[in-house]
Amino acid sequence: MEFWIIVGEGGGYEEIKQVSLDHADIVPGGIHHTTMRMDDLVFTMGHNGQTKLFVCGEQTAPPDVFLLWGHYNEVFEGISDRLTSLGARSLNGIEGKRVVCSKLLTALVLEKENLPQAKTMIVTESTPAKLVVEQVGLPAVLKPSDGAQGSGVVLLNTEEEIAEYLAAIPKENGMSTIAQEFIATSKGTDFRVCMADDQVLYAIQRISNNPDEFRSNVHLGGYYRSFEPDDSVLDLCRRVVKAVGLRICGIDLLRTEDGYVIGEVNCTPGMPDYAVEDGSYRRAMLRLITTA
Repeated sequence: MEFWIIVGEGGGYEEIKQVSLDHADIVPGGIHHTTMRMDDLVFTMGHNGQTKLFVCGEQTAPPDVFLLWGHYNEVFEGISDRLTSLGARSLNGIEGKRVVCSKLLTALVLEKENLPQAKTMIVTESTPAKLVVEQVGLPAVLKPSDGAQGSGVVLLNTEEEIAEYLAAIPKENGMSTIAQEFIATSKGTDFRVCMADDQVLYAIQRISNNPDEFRSNVHLGGYYRSFEPDDSVLDLCRRVVKAVGLRICGIDLLRTEDGYVIGEVNCTPGMPDYAVEDGSYRRAMLRLITTA
């Protein structure tokens, strides 16, 4: 079986390359596993429907199964379209990736499925700051819809700060900006549950090292520890997986006084060292590949 992992922006090429998938007793003949960068793969169009694929300049046949690992963009969508048109099977559907790489689309899907989330509103440079305060309260979290890893996420404490932030929003950037209520009980901490279909790949609590930092992202200096999700969390995460249409995703949860709400959904969750070392990622990937 030929399996490709195609790594785009935000995918962590060196990280995903660590995962070995050679297991002949599960897949007859074994898995020929290739990890490549998105820029290494190009394809043709307009050849009477006969798409040609090239990897690092060499023409090649399509894989049996592939995984797009990284943030959604139109190149990923084109690759997904071409590979599936040639009979390859995708582990994570491009539509699900498009949804979770937009915080606006994610919020709409979660609302449609009646899944708990922080109160959210779309804002523009013309939105009155007073309206934001009325709808989501103070302090308020504002973030770009297409941001990742905590980038561009700010906590604003006054109506004046919100007005300044809104005035600086690019008028023609093509992406929305989101305002959300601040979950005070989760300041500096959240819970990430990485799912592979309906099974937990890993679950961690992420904690900020800085008492003044409300974001808990590890790359911003936070740390993590193991977290054991209870049945209510597992049920919630399985509903999210089904709603967004991804077979592998990370679900970030915020703890409120009344339970958990969904903060974000990530189509390219990171790989804690222990999940690589104990084989969790390898086993999950094999299970996904053999049922694609």
